[in-house]
Amino acid sequence: MSEKITGVELVSGANTKAKPNVRIRRLIERKMVASWKSIPHFYVSVAVDMTDVIRFRKDLGMTINDFLFAATTAALKEHPWVNSYWVDGEAVEQAQLNLAMAVATEGGLYYPVIKDVKLWSLKEFSRKAAELAEKAHLGKLDDSDQEDGTFTISNMGMLGVESFSAIITPPQAAALAVGTVKGEVVVDEHGELVVAPMVRLTLSADHRILDGADAAEFLDSLKSYLEAPVTLIAGTSFDEA
Repeated sequence: MSEKITGVELVSGANTKAKPNVRIRRLIERKMVASWKSIPHFYVSVAVDMTDVIRFRKDLGMTINDFLFAATTAALKEHPWVNSYWVDGEAVEQAQLNLAMAVATEGGLYYPVIKDVKLWSLKEFSRKAAELAEKAHLGKLDDSDQEDGTFTISNMGMLGVESFSAIITPPQAAALAVGTVKGEVVVDEHGELVVAPMVRLTLSADHRILDGADAAEFLDSLKSYLEAPVTLIAGTSFDEA
């Protein structure tokens, strides 16, 4: 048996099935189609040495995501226009900083939001991120858990993806895509060839709000925090309100 939808012939039968969780798929469809049609995306990437993050992660029992959240928060505080909305034809800087994190589950893709993170410590990031990820996998997220994100982080490193570009969630100004940490040959400060754990970060930015220099400066700050994570551990990045 077959049917035609918009000129394409679809064959239905025992070997065909729809992707599960239709409600979530339709929500993703609406958001992503709206984003792709309305936002002029551009992309900027940077390679980051994660040597110290990995060392401190093991010592403190944290995850790489915990350091990413903390470093991103610190960088967004320095570059507040990256934490903006496009509303009624103009960029509006957001006073609150709410990090949305992409969580892929068997039931679909969710974006739980860690809210008002300006003064959070690494331990607080770790606790809240784990709590929201667990709720996502259990299908227990409330609508309030996924509202009011001002910046999105999508990490596909655990899937072995080296680099990718994320689609911006309207009305946000940008989204950060995180690849896998992989050993690469680099030149150290002494001019010697060494193997270092490197990660590729790609910022997707809305060109109506941000220019290339804005994106590059934000990534430079983020790179600086991740390559010197002692500032995040000490909490000095979050002393100001």
